[in-house]
Amino acid sequence: MAKESDEASETVTGEQNPSKLPLDRLNLPEGFHIDTFAEGVENARSMALGDDGTLFVGTRRADKLYAIRDLDGDYKADEIIVLDTTLKVPNGVAFRNGDLYVAEVNRLLRYPDIESNLESVPEPEVVYDDYPTEFHHGWKYIAFGPDDKL
Repeated sequence: MAKESDEASETVTGEQNPSKLPLDRLNLPEGFHIDTFAEGVENARSMALGDDGTLFVGTRRADKLYAIRDLDGDYKADEIIVLDTTLKVPNGVAFRNGDLYVAEVNRLLRYPDIESNLESVPEPEVVYDDYPTEFHHGWKYIAFGPDDKL
């Protein structure tokens, strides 16, 4: 994987700080509960859940791609991995058959077998690279439909 700086391989482990978000100001229906899963995921926008429980997060302004893992099953992030910092608005993320798809402004990428390669992420494969390069209206949202097509 192309890394712009050491930050691209940054991993945050251990218990997260208590949330500074005003969650107590939200009105929830009886029987519902809200809590913070992860903090420090700069400019999080779109999410996709991997088969092994890894939460992949694309960003709109931070140009980062994250993988977040709950290793002990307590519904709190134990590990936040910055997978890539060289992307152009990696807003859209989708997961299918072990592969992570990421939509940038100008192209669509695929990270094969991503959950097995979180510690050493390979260069992504370019699926499509003929989108316009202008940033206005360039945020891509992607998902796989019931027909298994992107």
